[in-house]
Amino acid sequence: MALTEQNANGSQPGTVSLPNSITPSTKIVLATAYRLGAESIAWCLAGYGSFRDVLSVNTVNGLLDAIRTQQPRVVVMGEKIVTEGFREILGELAVKMGETRVAVFADSLTDRQLDLVVNNRIAGLLSRRDNIGTLNEQLVRITSGTNVLSPLLSDRVELARNGHFRCVASVHLRKLTDRQWDVLLRIAQGRRVSEVADELEISSKAVESHKYRIMKTVGATDRVGLCRWAIREGLIDA
Repeated sequence: MALTEQNANGSQPGTVSLPNSITPSTKIVLATAYRLGAESIAWCLAGYGSFRDVLSVNTVNGLLDAIRTQQPRVVVMGEKIVTEGFREILGELAVKMGETRVAVFADSLTDRQLDLVVNNRIAGLLSRRDNIGTLNEQLVRITSGTNVLSPLLSDRVELARNGHFRCVASVHLRKLTDRQWDVLLRIAQGRRVSEVADELEISSKAVESHKYRIMKTVGATDRVGLCRWAIREGLIDA
């Protein structure tokens, strides 16, 4: 993430106009597994003046404690925090029955993880590739009650007019047939088309046809891209 933003004249970036429901004392808890990164983002957000009360934590337990004791308006989670304790964290927020809104850095989440996230009470999907000024503006919108999707994630997630998120890849993956999954796993594991055809007792032409449809579905342009996707999704080992 870019932690600075330069104006055209080289001056310091201006403050964002805050909705009436937001004050600089609005509590945000920023939870990422990397303490330095969390502290840097918290410091930069405070510098913009929109959020001066930003607490950074770097463990699931630290976030759970903060939710119990601080009653934050917004919780922002990094990917590792999501993979380690997403359901537990949402459970704690449900117990509190407060107005805490949840945002997630989603750059390195797999499509299956994204699908889990967007089907829960998420108010924002953020990208570490956005600069700190953009992040600040997105958090202001989230805090004021608007769901936010970083444009840098729009190839993987859609934000409907009703404010609901939808994982694009997961929608397409549900369309894969059992036979296409058979082909996908074998191709991703490095088998040649002829080998896949022999194992599945179908023609090489049929395998090629399945492979083409699979690559189109997952957004891969070649066999290497397909393997990378399968590794990212945890379907095969690197």
